Amino acid sequence: MATGKARRTFTVPTMRLAFTPFVQLSYSANMLERWLYISTSRLQAAQVDDQVRDIVNISISRNRSLGVTGALLFTGQRFSQYLEGSPVAIAELKESILRDSCHEDVRTIASGPYDVRRFLTWSLAYAGPSRFVASKVEEALKDAISGNRDNSESLAEMLAGFAVEGHG
Repeated sequence: MATGKARRTFTVPTMRLAFTPFVQLSYSANMLERWLYISTSRLQAAQVDDQVRDIVNISISRNRSLGVTGALLFTGQRFSQYLEGSPVAIAELKESILRDSCHEDVRTIASGPYDVRRFLTWSLAYAGPSRFVASKVEEALKDAISGNRDNSESLAEMLAGFAVEGHG
């Protein structure tokens, strides 16, 4: 393990709003990277629920195939997403999201190497639009935009908390 070349294989459940069959995830402890971003939605209000559902369905499959886990939050106005996986997979997804016409004003809140997965059992944690928490999330997003690194960790923890609550 000290060389970073030792590999461990873990079997973990994945989530798609309900548990799905087990998948194999292989990674070295030194290979994990994260990307937390926020963006402004360019989705059409009249079709937003269907469009977000399509994004989630495509992302679950793609993230699973890339060995990426994470969470997506949509407030109706903004997206916030936390992704974790290999540096190559995160770079591929980041490039795709930056080109995606659903987003504008994409801002990186936190990125780089990270020691542990926060969303071990989720290829993409998403439980649907939550109008109830939208004001709290908007406040956290505005704080994160201001550049306060403590607030970016608070946003990541909020996403992790939503994922944990979604398990039950």
